[in-house]
Amino acid sequence: MSLEQFRRTRMVILNRSSTAYQAARAMEDNHIGAVLVSDPPWLTGIVTDRDLALAVLGGGLDPKTTRLDEMMSEEVITCDISGDLDEVVHLMREYGVRRIPLVEGARPVGLITFDDLVVDGTVSPAALRDIVTAQLEAEAPQKPAGMLHPGAGTTAQSLTRALMRAKARAEATYDQMVQAVAAATGLERARSERALLITTCMLCQRLTLDKAQNLIAQFPSMLQSQLDQCLEGPDRLVSRQAIEDELSRSLGVSTEGASEIIRGVSTVISESVSAGQIQKARGQLPQEMKELFSASAPS
Repeated sequence: MSLEQFRRTRMVILNRSSTAYQAARAMEDNHIGAVLVSDPPWLTGIVTDRDLALAVLGGGLDPKTTRLDEMMSEEVITCDISGDLDEVVHLMREYGVRRIPLVEGARPVGLITFDDLVVDGTVSPAALRDIVTAQLEAEAPQKPAGMLHPGAGTTAQSLTRALMRAKARAEATYDQMVQAVAAATGLERARSERALLITTCMLCQRLTLDKAQNLIAQFPSMLQSQLDQCLEGPDRLVSRQAIEDELSRSLGVSTEGASEIIRGVSTVISESVSAGQIQKARGQLPQEMKELFSASAPS
């Protein structure tokens, strides 16, 4: 079944610097249970009413000063609007989630929830039950991963399923960034990954340890794990030319091609990281590298 019926002409989308209070008001005013978080054009997170209850109320935080980027779920599982209901059911069951943002390219254009599936009536009771089971198996402080309820033990099989879902979520977020690099540079996947790793690693090498760590923390977890060796800065020998030379050598492209690639990758990095963090990183870069990273990236 087509997902076009779930397209929305008006989406409730906040930015990273919006507060928990603003998210709660948006949910109340629009009678919804979640808001999307975006650094246009990229969808960067989702905050649910449950997140507000557990993170803010349960954590004793001030809702008027707690930013959404401090509490949002960053590894958002999305589905293209051109997909179908079966794909949404698969994603909810695979990742143990109740909400799937619908995107067209990078732009969020809708949101389909578990409740929508129930109301639709075409999804089998068995599939709905599997979705609920997958969500209940998610880990909680008093409930090990794979258990449906709080308890003292778990099984190897259920724990494996929960770990596989966490791994799949991490892979999906990383894939979104690699696909963005491919779209911006025209490279195939393998070389897009290589270009992303080279650029992010050398960028981090140019920064002080604390700035590099803060920047890496906003990257997908699968990229973070590849950047441990890039925390030895600041290396003053890293320049735009040095990065272009490494891209040219590693990817087998011309100097002009490397220049186009670094611009594309830098744009993706700027759009994937908060404006505040980009601004802090730019403060430690030479002028020719500052020009690569937008100072006006939305926050």
